[in-house]
Amino acid sequence: MRNDEQFNLDEKKQELLEKLSSFDMEDLMIALHAAQASHDNRNQSGLYFLHHFLKEEQVEVDKGITSIRLPVNELVKNPANMLHGGVTALLCDNAMGLASYMDKHRPGVTLDLHVRYHRPIRGAFATANAKVVSSGGRINVTTCDVMDEEGQIMATATGSFYHK
Repeated sequence: MRNDEQFNLDEKKQELLEKLSSFDMEDLMIALHAAQASHDNRNQSGLYFLHHFLKEEQVEVDKGITSIRLPVNELVKNPANMLHGGVTALLCDNAMGLASYMDKHRPGVTLDLHVRYHRPIRGAFATANAKVVSSGGRINVTTCDVMDEEGQIMATATGSFYHK
């Protein structure tokens, strides 16, 4: 690294530290959590930033089938103290997308996603169980059940994924 690049890096670090000094401990822990997720994202293949940030755990990954467990913490709760519906949709999309990828073994994108919310998720974990129900040349159709810790279905989803 050149001297001027090192100087700029040191200057940016100093600016960052000054900004962080006004944060309380909870804010600092969230910032550290985001930085760790970004670091993990750059150093581990197969997952992207949000998987790391949300601390999703792949419980089962097989051809056309996946289970992903998500810790339900303050980062993902809504003001009513339950898992935010958008995060539930993201969890379904991640699980179904991974199931579709494991079926095709090539990258894909979500064509559509439909989530039905049955009950609020208030426990410590939510688990998304997804599977491919129809596999075409380029398009897979998937389903997903989101369960609470007691195995009750809290949300269901369907999605279609396009693969090149």
